[in-house]
Amino acid sequence: MSLVTVQDIIETGRQASLTNTVLAEWAEKGTPKQREYLHGMLLAEHESRQASRRQRLLTAARLPALKSLVGFDYSSVKFPEDYGREELTSLEFINRAEDLVLYGDVGTGKTHLASALVAAACREGIPARFFTTSSLVMQLRRAKDEGRLDRELANIGKNRLLAIDEFGYLPIDNLGTYRLTPRAPGSCSKSSRMAMKKEA
Repeated sequence: MSLVTVQDIIETGRQASLTNTVLAEWAEKGTPKQREYLHGMLLAEHESRQASRRQRLLTAARLPALKSLVGFDYSSVKFPEDYGREELTSLEFINRAEDLVLYGDVGTGKTHLASALVAAACREGIPARFFTTSSLVMQLRRAKDEGRLDRELANIGKNRLLAIDEFGYLPIDNLGTYRLTPRAPGSCSKSSRMAMKKEA
C-alpha cells in the first residue's frame, strides 16, 4: 500500500464537504491525540476561511485608504450626551440599523474615522462599503439609465454599513436625493449609513 502524500490530502480536501456524521465517526475511531490533531486542523480551516472572508470584504469595501481605530485622536470629536466612544467602536449601531452623521471642518478626521469603522466592520465579518456622494449618485444614475436601478440598489443594500463621504459638498439631483434619503422606499433601508458632512 502506497503512503498517502501531502498532495493526496490536499486534493481530497478540495473535494470534501464534511458532514457531522463523518466527523463523529472518525472522531470516535481516533485516539485522544488523533482527536486533538483533527480538532486543530478543523480550527485552522475555519480561521483560514474567516481570514479569506475578511479580506474579501475589505477589498469589496473600496476604501480610499485602510485606516484603524487604534491610535485615533478623539480629542476633537464631540459626542452627543447619550452616545460615546464605546458605543461607536462597538459597532452596535450597525446591529440596530442606525445612521451616523460625522460633521465637522476639513481635516478633522471624518474620513479617517469612517474608513476605520468600515474596516472594523469588515474584520467582524460585516459587509460594508465606502462611497463618495458623487460616485454613488453617478453609479445610481448610470444604473437607472441602463434599466437596472432596482438591482443596483439591491446589491448595495446587501452591505450592512454604507459610508458616504463628502455629503453636501455637491448638488444632488432628484434621483440622488431620493435614494440617499434615510428609509425612503426603494433605498437601502436596512443598512446603517454614515454621512461625512463639512461644517458650514
